[in-house]
Amino acid sequence: MSNPLVIGHRGACGYRPENTLESFALAFQQGVTTIEFDLVLTKDAALVIRHENELSRTTDISSRPEFADLARWGELEGESVEGWFSEDLTLAQIKSLRAIERMPVRRPLSATCDGQFEIPSFGELLADSMVEGKTLIVEIKDGTHVSAIDTNMGELVANEIAVSRYAERNINFVIESFSIELLRQAKIALVAHDISAKYFLPIDGDSITYAEIESLAQEFDGISIGMPMLRESPQVVEQAQRLALPVYVFTARTENAKESVAKYFDSIISCGVDGIFADQPDLLLRHLGSAESPGVDSGLDPGVDSGNVSPHA
Repeated sequence: MSNPLVIGHRGACGYRPENTLESFALAFQQGVTTIEFDLVLTKDAALVIRHENELSRTTDISSRPEFADLARWGELEGESVEGWFSEDLTLAQIKSLRAIERMPVRRPLSATCDGQFEIPSFGELLADSMVEGKTLIVEIKDGTHVSAIDTNMGELVANEIAVSRYAERNINFVIESFSIELLRQAKIALVAHDISAKYFLPIDGDSITYAEIESLAQEFDGISIGMPMLRESPQVVEQAQRLALPVYVFTARTENAKESVAKYFDSIISCGVDGIFADQPDLLLRHLGSAESPGVDSGLDPGVDSGNVSPHA
């Protein structure tokens, strides 16, 4: 069995606030060749890299008095929440914010970097030299930001990629969305721009039928499944691969290890998945024996200062 691809989940988000250039840079320095990140829309139809369109969990907006009047009730993942939403702010306004750790209790090291890093746009990441020769897994987030803006999000993604000189810079793309309609929309737009990419459908839940996998294999290039499905329906991996459909799994988090971290990783690897999204990609690479010498400390040793990682490495 060959080693699975190790994917930096929103960068190296066990160590740096997720979806920041600094988190991406650290993941690459730790040895990954592939990162995943999320896109949402601003009021002026710019693509920014955030986990969701509600901003209070991943930015310092709640402490910024100049944005107090923009707080409102809105919908997040089917629930009514009070917060600040990306579709109500311009790109310039979002660029004035700073990233914070979304799960500080689970990621205390990352939380030490709260307030240090900007919110990147998709265009900024594409322009950065660190992504040259790398693979970018782009998750297009569904939410109220999509319907609030009179624009085609797939077309915006395609436009950004088209002007990035991605081909000559050897940047590869995998496009994902939990919304099958957004994924289809993006595929149509990228194909129209003659942009080569692969399309993976992430799947929630703990089961899927073989007939459903067969249907997906006709339209997409792979699937991403959650840990619940890997635990409850491990046969999905072999079934999908039989149809030439690679399977990625999300998300390996060392804090979820019930025994040793090594046994936790082995329980995932033994299922034969093709790729693993990891919050601590260095530890998974090291476990697989495939980590390059990263030249930068992951921050596991509290006596080492690893806070000076360049986002442009």
